[in-house]
Amino acid sequence: MYDVFGLGNPMVDTVIKVAEEKVGELNLTKGSVNFVDEKTATDLLNKLKNEETGIKPAGDVVNTMMGIANLGGKAVFCGKVGNDKNGLFIEETLTQDGIKPTLIKGNVTTGSCTALVTPDFERTMITHLGAAITLNEDEVIIEDIKNSKIIYVTGYILEEPNLRQMALKALKEAKKHEKKIAIDVSDPSLVKRCKEDILKILEEFADIIIANEDEAKILTGKEKEEALKEISKMCEIAIVKLGKEGALISNKGIIHKVKGFKVETVDTTGAGDMFAAGFLFGITNGYKVEEAAKIANYTASRVVTEYGGRLSISLKENIKDIIQQK
Repeated sequence: MYDVFGLGNPMVDTVIKVAEEKVGELNLTKGSVNFVDEKTATDLLNKLKNEETGIKPAGDVVNTMMGIANLGGKAVFCGKVGNDKNGLFIEETLTQDGIKPTLIKGNVTTGSCTALVTPDFERTMITHLGAAITLNEDEVIIEDIKNSKIIYVTGYILEEPNLRQMALKALKEAKKHEKKIAIDVSDPSLVKRCKEDILKILEEFADIIIANEDEAKILTGKEKEEALKEISKMCEIAIVKLGKEGALISNKGIIHKVKGFKVETVDTTGAGDMFAAGFLFGITNGYKVEEAAKIANYTASRVVTEYGGRLSISLKENIKDIIQQK
Protein backbone atom coordinates (compact mmCIF):
# COMPACT_ATOMS: atom_id res chain seq x y z
CA MET A 1 0.00 0.00 0.00
CA TYR A 2 2.88 2.39 0.82
CA ASP A 3 6.34 2.84 -0.64
CA VAL A 4 7.90 4.10 2.60
CA PHE A 5 6.94 4.15 6.27
CA GLY A 6 8.75 7.02 7.97
CA LEU A 7 9.21 7.09 11.73
CA GLY A 8 10.53 10.37 13.10
CA ASN A 9 10.21 13.62 15.01
CA PRO A 10 7.51 15.96 13.62
CA MET A 11 8.14 19.66 14.18
CA VAL A 12 7.41 23.07 12.79
CA ASP A 13 10.33 24.77 11.10
CA THR A 14 11.30 28.44 11.04
CA VAL A 15 14.05 29.55 8.65
CA ILE A 16 15.87 32.78 9.52
CA LYS A 17 18.70 34.48 7.63
CA VAL A 18 21.36 35.76 10.05
CA ALA A 19 24.83 37.29 9.98
CA GLU A 20 27.78 35.01 10.72
CA GLU A 21 28.43 36.57 14.13
CA LYS A 22 24.83 36.01 15.29
CA VAL A 23 25.42 32.26 15.68
CA GLY A 24 28.31 32.94 18.07
CA GLU A 25 26.34 35.55 19.99
CA LEU A 26 23.64 32.95 20.68
CA ASN A 27 26.28 30.42 21.88
CA LEU A 28 25.32 27.88 19.22
CA THR A 29 27.52 25.33 17.43
CA LYS A 30 27.56 26.46 13.80
CA GLY A 31 26.47 23.91 11.23
CA SER A 32 25.08 21.46 13.80
CA VAL A 33 21.81 20.64 15.52
CA ASN A 34 21.62 22.36 18.91
CA PHE A 35 19.06 20.64 21.15
CA VAL A 36 17.42 22.93 23.69
CA ASP A 37 14.52 22.88 26.16
CA GLU A 38 11.24 24.70 25.52
CA LYS A 39 12.19 27.81 27.51
CA THR A 40 15.53 28.20 25.70
CA ALA A 41 13.86 27.72 22.33
CA THR A 42 11.29 30.41 23.19
CA ASP A 43 13.96 32.82 24.45
CA LEU A 44 16.08 32.37 21.31
CA LEU A 45 13.09 32.91 19.04
CA ASN A 46 12.19 36.08 20.92
CA LYS A 47 15.69 37.41 20.21
CA LEU A 48 15.15 36.66 16.51
CA LYS A 49 11.45 37.50 16.20
CA ASN A 50 12.02 40.46 13.87
CA GLU A 51 13.73 38.17 11.34
CA GLU A 52 11.25 35.28 11.14
CA THR A 53 10.21 34.14 7.66
CA GLY A 54 7.21 31.95 8.55
CA ILE A 55 6.80 28.31 9.54
CA LYS A 56 6.68 25.02 7.65
CA PRO A 57 6.16 21.41 8.74
CA ALA A 58 9.57 19.91 9.45
CA GLY A 59 11.67 17.19 10.95
CA ASP A 60 14.10 15.18 8.85
CA VAL A 61 11.76 12.24 8.26
CA VAL A 62 8.78 14.55 7.68
CA ASN A 63 10.82 16.33 4.99
CA THR A 64 11.71 13.01 3.37
CA MET A 65 8.11 11.80 3.31
CA MET A 66 7.03 15.11 1.76
CA GLY A 67 9.75 14.69 -0.87
CA ILE A 68 8.57 11.17 -1.70
CA ALA A 69 5.00 12.42 -2.08
CA ASN A 70 6.20 15.32 -4.24
CA LEU A 71 7.77 12.81 -6.64
CA GLY A 72 4.56 10.80 -6.83
CA GLY A 73 5.34 8.14 -4.23
CA LYS A 74 3.13 6.80 -1.44
CA ALA A 75 4.27 7.53 2.09
CA VAL A 76 3.03 7.19 5.65
CA PHE A 77 4.53 9.13 8.55
CA CYS A 78 4.35 8.14 12.21
CA GLY A 79 5.26 10.53 15.02
CA LYS A 80 3.90 12.42 18.02
CA VAL A 81 2.66 16.01 18.18
CA GLY A 82 1.01 18.22 20.75
CA ASN A 83 -2.73 18.79 20.86
CA ASP A 84 -2.14 22.32 19.56
CA LYS A 85 -2.31 24.46 16.41
CA ASN A 86 1.18 23.41 15.25
CA GLY A 87 0.25 19.74 15.53
CA LEU A 88 -2.90 20.38 13.51
CA PHE A 89 -0.86 22.36 10.97
CA ILE A 90 1.49 19.41 10.44
CA GLU A 91 -1.42 16.98 10.10
CA GLU A 92 -3.22 19.17 7.56
CA THR A 93 -0.10 19.70 5.47
CA LEU A 94 0.80 16.00 5.35
CA THR A 95 -2.78 15.15 4.35
CA GLN A 96 -2.73 17.86 1.70
CA ASP A 97 0.50 16.38 0.28
CA GLY A 98 -1.08 12.93 0.02
CA ILE A 99 0.85 11.43 2.95
CA LYS A 100 -0.96 9.28 5.51
CA PRO A 101 -0.39 11.10 8.84
CA THR A 102 -0.29 8.67 11.75
CA LEU A 103 0.13 11.35 14.39
CA ILE A 104 -0.28 10.52 18.04
CA LYS A 105 -1.55 13.49 20.08
CA GLY A 106 0.20 14.16 23.39
CA ASN A 107 0.00 16.64 26.26
CA VAL A 108 3.37 18.27 25.46
CA THR A 109 3.66 21.03 22.86
CA THR A 110 4.59 20.15 19.28
CA GLY A 111 8.34 20.23 18.64
CA SER A 112 10.02 23.11 16.87
CA CYS A 113 13.16 23.63 14.83
CA THR A 114 14.69 26.97 13.89
CA ALA A 115 17.25 26.98 11.07
CA LEU A 116 19.64 29.91 11.13
CA VAL A 117 21.08 30.38 7.63
CA THR A 118 24.36 32.31 7.43
CA PRO A 119 25.70 34.00 4.25
CA ASP A 120 27.76 30.88 3.41
CA PHE A 121 24.42 28.98 3.22
CA GLU A 122 25.36 26.85 6.23
CA ARG A 123 22.46 26.05 8.54
CA THR A 124 22.57 25.94 12.31
CA MET A 125 19.59 24.25 13.92
CA ILE A 126 17.93 25.11 17.23
CA THR A 127 15.74 22.14 18.05
CA HIS A 128 13.18 21.52 20.79
CA LEU A 129 11.73 18.04 20.26
CA GLY A 130 8.65 18.64 22.40
CA ALA A 131 5.95 15.97 22.07
CA ALA A 132 8.01 14.00 19.54
CA ILE A 133 10.32 12.67 22.22
CA THR A 134 7.42 11.15 24.19
CA LEU A 135 6.36 8.68 21.47
CA ASN A 136 6.50 5.20 22.98
CA GLU A 137 6.68 1.72 21.51
CA ASP A 138 2.99 0.96 22.12
CA GLU A 139 1.97 3.94 19.95
CA VAL A 140 3.68 2.82 16.74
CA ILE A 141 1.14 1.49 14.24
CA ILE A 142 2.49 -1.95 13.28
CA GLU A 143 -0.11 -2.38 10.52
CA ASP A 144 1.45 0.55 8.62
CA ILE A 145 4.86 -1.15 8.80
CA LYS A 146 3.38 -4.37 7.40
CA ASN A 147 1.79 -2.39 4.55
CA SER A 148 5.01 -0.61 3.47
CA LYS A 149 7.94 -1.66 1.26
CA ILE A 150 10.64 0.18 3.21
CA ILE A 151 10.92 1.43 6.80
CA TYR A 152 12.94 4.64 7.13
CA VAL A 153 14.49 6.09 10.28
CA THR A 154 17.40 8.42 11.00
CA GLY A 155 20.08 8.67 13.65
CA TYR A 156 18.13 11.38 15.46
CA ILE A 157 15.59 8.85 16.65
CA LEU A 158 18.27 6.39 17.79
CA GLU A 159 19.96 8.60 20.40
CA GLU A 160 17.39 9.43 23.11
CA PRO A 161 16.68 6.23 25.14
CA ASN A 162 12.86 6.36 24.94
CA LEU A 163 12.86 7.00 21.19
CA ARG A 164 15.52 4.38 20.59
CA GLN A 165 13.47 1.74 22.40
CA MET A 166 10.44 2.70 20.32
CA ALA A 167 12.43 2.67 17.07
CA LEU A 168 14.02 -0.70 17.83
CA LYS A 169 10.57 -2.24 18.28
CA ALA A 170 9.57 -0.86 14.87
CA LEU A 171 12.77 -2.16 13.25
CA LYS A 172 12.25 -5.61 14.76
CA GLU A 173 8.70 -5.66 13.41
CA ALA A 174 10.04 -4.64 9.99
CA LYS A 175 12.54 -7.53 10.04
CA LYS A 176 9.83 -9.91 11.21
CA HIS A 177 7.69 -8.99 8.21
CA GLU A 178 10.69 -9.04 5.82
CA LYS A 179 10.60 -5.31 5.06
CA LYS A 180 13.68 -3.41 3.89
CA ILE A 181 15.12 -0.96 6.41
CA ALA A 182 16.83 2.30 5.40
CA ILE A 183 18.79 4.31 7.99
CA ASP A 184 20.29 7.77 7.48
CA VAL A 185 22.92 8.41 10.16
CA SER A 186 21.91 12.10 10.13
CA ASP A 187 24.55 14.24 11.82
CA PRO A 188 28.32 14.12 12.49
CA SER A 189 27.93 15.35 16.08
CA LEU A 190 25.35 12.66 16.79
CA VAL A 191 27.65 9.95 15.40
CA LYS A 192 30.44 11.18 17.71
CA ARG A 193 28.12 11.07 20.71
CA CYS A 194 26.84 7.52 20.20
CA LYS A 195 29.00 5.86 17.55
CA GLU A 196 29.04 2.39 19.13
CA ASP A 197 25.25 2.25 19.52
CA ILE A 198 24.64 3.46 15.97
CA LEU A 199 27.13 0.97 14.51
CA LYS A 200 25.44 -1.86 16.38
CA ILE A 201 22.00 -0.84 15.08
CA LEU A 202 23.28 -0.41 11.52
CA GLU A 203 24.91 -3.85 11.53
CA GLU A 204 21.84 -5.55 12.95
CA PHE A 205 19.06 -3.86 10.98
CA ALA A 206 20.10 -1.76 7.98
CA ASP A 207 19.60 -2.84 4.37
CA ILE A 208 20.35 0.70 3.16
CA ILE A 209 22.73 3.10 4.92
CA ILE A 210 22.98 6.78 3.96
CA ALA A 211 25.76 9.04 5.28
CA ASN A 212 27.54 12.20 4.18
CA GLU A 213 31.35 12.44 3.97
CA ASP A 214 31.83 13.65 7.55
CA GLU A 215 29.51 11.04 9.03
CA ALA A 216 31.12 8.27 6.98
CA LYS A 217 34.59 9.32 8.17
CA ILE A 218 33.55 9.32 11.83
CA LEU A 219 31.87 5.93 11.45
CA THR A 220 34.85 4.27 9.73
CA GLY A 221 37.90 6.48 10.22
CA LYS A 222 38.34 6.51 6.44
CA GLU A 223 37.77 8.88 3.51
CA LYS A 224 35.05 8.70 0.83
CA GLU A 225 35.44 5.51 -1.21
CA GLU A 226 37.28 3.58 1.49
CA ALA A 227 34.61 4.64 3.98
CA LEU A 228 31.95 3.49 1.53
CA LYS A 229 33.58 0.06 1.29
CA GLU A 230 33.58 -0.27 5.08
CA ILE A 231 29.95 0.78 5.37
CA SER A 232 28.94 -1.59 2.55
CA LYS A 233 30.07 -4.54 4.71
CA MET A 234 27.09 -3.78 6.97
CA CYS A 235 24.32 -3.59 4.36
CA GLU A 236 23.10 -4.25 0.82
CA ILE A 237 23.24 -0.63 -0.39
CA ALA A 238 25.63 1.94 1.08
CA ILE A 239 25.64 5.62 0.12
CA VAL A 240 28.15 8.37 0.85
CA LYS A 241 26.79 11.78 -0.14
CA LEU A 242 29.29 14.23 -1.63
CA GLY A 243 27.17 17.39 -1.66
CA LYS A 244 27.22 19.21 -5.01
CA GLU A 245 29.62 16.55 -6.34
CA GLY A 246 26.89 13.91 -6.15
CA ALA A 247 27.18 10.59 -4.34
CA LEU A 248 29.06 7.31 -4.14
CA ILE A 249 26.85 4.21 -4.11
CA SER A 250 27.83 0.64 -3.32
CA ASN A 251 25.22 -1.89 -4.41
CA LYS A 252 26.17 -5.43 -3.38
CA GLY A 253 29.84 -4.47 -3.65
CA ILE A 254 29.61 -2.69 -7.02
CA ILE A 255 30.53 1.01 -6.70
CA HIS A 256 28.93 3.80 -8.76
CA LYS A 257 29.73 7.50 -8.68
CA VAL A 258 26.67 9.54 -9.59
CA LYS A 259 27.26 13.18 -10.48
CA GLY A 260 25.43 16.03 -8.80
CA PHE A 261 23.54 18.93 -10.39
CA LYS A 262 24.97 22.46 -10.43
CA VAL A 263 22.58 25.04 -8.99
CA GLU A 264 22.69 28.35 -7.16
CA THR A 265 22.36 27.48 -3.47
CA VAL A 266 20.43 29.73 -1.09
CA ASP A 267 19.81 27.34 1.85
CA THR A 268 21.05 23.79 2.49
CA THR A 269 18.17 22.98 4.88
CA GLY A 270 16.62 19.66 3.90
CA ALA A 271 19.21 18.72 1.25
CA GLY A 272 20.00 15.39 2.90
CA ASP A 273 16.32 14.73 3.57
CA MET A 274 15.46 15.30 -0.07
CA PHE A 275 18.33 13.08 -1.19
CA ALA A 276 16.83 10.27 0.89
CA ALA A 277 13.39 11.04 -0.57
CA GLY A 278 14.63 10.79 -4.14
CA PHE A 279 16.56 7.59 -3.55
CA LEU A 280 13.80 5.80 -1.63
CA PHE A 281 11.22 6.89 -4.18
CA GLY A 282 13.42 5.54 -6.97
CA ILE A 283 14.09 2.10 -5.57
CA THR A 284 10.46 1.55 -4.50
CA ASN A 285 9.18 2.52 -7.93
CA GLY A 286 11.22 0.22 -10.13
CA TYR A 287 14.28 2.35 -10.92
CA LYS A 288 17.82 0.98 -10.89
CA VAL A 289 20.08 2.00 -8.03
CA GLU A 290 22.07 4.43 -10.22
CA GLU A 291 18.83 5.96 -11.51
CA ALA A 292 17.48 6.30 -7.97
CA ALA A 293 20.71 8.10 -7.03
CA LYS A 294 20.24 10.50 -9.96
CA ILE A 295 16.73 11.28 -8.75
CA ALA A 296 18.14 11.75 -5.24
CA ASN A 297 20.83 14.18 -6.40
CA TYR A 298 18.33 16.14 -8.46
CA THR A 299 15.76 16.36 -5.67
CA ALA A 300 18.43 17.57 -3.23
CA SER A 301 19.66 20.14 -5.78
CA ARG A 302 16.18 21.61 -6.14
CA VAL A 303 15.50 22.09 -2.43
CA VAL A 304 18.72 24.08 -1.86
CA THR A 305 17.52 26.71 -4.35
CA GLU A 306 14.80 27.81 -1.91
CA TYR A 307 14.43 28.38 1.81
CA GLY A 308 13.27 25.55 4.04
CA GLY A 309 13.11 21.78 3.63
CA ARG A 310 9.85 21.56 1.66
CA LEU A 311 9.78 21.92 -2.11
CA SER A 312 7.41 24.54 -3.45
CA ILE A 313 7.10 22.94 -6.91
CA SER A 314 6.22 19.40 -8.02
CA LEU A 315 8.99 17.30 -9.55
CA LYS A 316 6.78 14.45 -10.81
CA GLU A 317 7.04 15.50 -14.43
CA ASN A 318 10.85 15.85 -14.29
CA ILE A 319 11.74 12.24 -13.50
CA LYS A 320 12.14 10.93 -17.06
CA ASP A 321 14.36 13.89 -17.97
CA ILE A 322 16.45 13.36 -14.84
CA ILE A 323 17.08 9.70 -15.68
CA GLN A 324 18.13 10.51 -19.24
CA GLN A 325 20.75 13.09 -18.24
CA LYS A 326 24.37 11.95 -18.74
